[in-house]
Amino acid sequence: MSESTPSATQDTRTRLVQTALSIFARRDFDAVSVREIVDLAGANIAAVSYHFGGKEGLYLATAEFLADTMLGRMQPLLTKIQRAAETADDEDADELLRELIHGLVHNLLNDGVGDNAAGFILREQLQPTAAFDILFGRLMVPIQRTYQALVIRLGGDLYADDERQQILVTHALMGQILAFRIARTTVLRRLDQARFRARDLDDIANHVHTLTLRALSPGSSESRARI
Repeated sequence: MSESTPSATQDTRTRLVQTALSIFARRDFDAVSVREIVDLAGANIAAVSYHFGGKEGLYLATAEFLADTMLGRMQPLLTKIQRAAETADDEDADELLRELIHGLVHNLLNDGVGDNAAGFILREQLQPTAAFDILFGRLMVPIQRTYQALVIRLGGDLYADDERQQILVTHALMGQILAFRIARTTVLRRLDQARFRARDLDDIANHVHTLTLRALSPGSSESRARI
């Protein structure tokens, strides 16, 4: 197949972005060279200028690829929750929360894109660039707003009219999952394992679900009042 055909051109672009993600996840922007990316991707160095206009354009395209890939995996579930959360009864809302937590755990803690995503996103959290705006708008906000809808639904009247508290509580509850991603090495060392197993992911999701329900239950109103 000729490199000039649409399929070959798209394949080259995809290889460059995927390779860039694997490298930028581990090293800062300035520590990565275009030559290194194209060599690992099996592409011509001119391809970066052709497809992205340069290294910065490739970096931003990598953020777009990451956000769209991760959101694509979650979108059917997010859409389902967004449509059902407001009118769901307690049992249905609980089930939606369980599904969302399991989906997030399996997507964020699994190997593959999840591994590279963690490094890339953490760098952008600590030293945000224009790529953070892409991640924020395309990935973080849709997920957080969906989780927030369940916080509102399951949290009773306490958070109903206070968006600031909704945002803070949502971030705190999601942090239970993020802690297993950011501090994964510590958890795995304690478990004496090289990676999370399917059983671990299910157990983590179940624990987070249980703790989240307790935090949002009427019985926790006294502790919530201190927030």
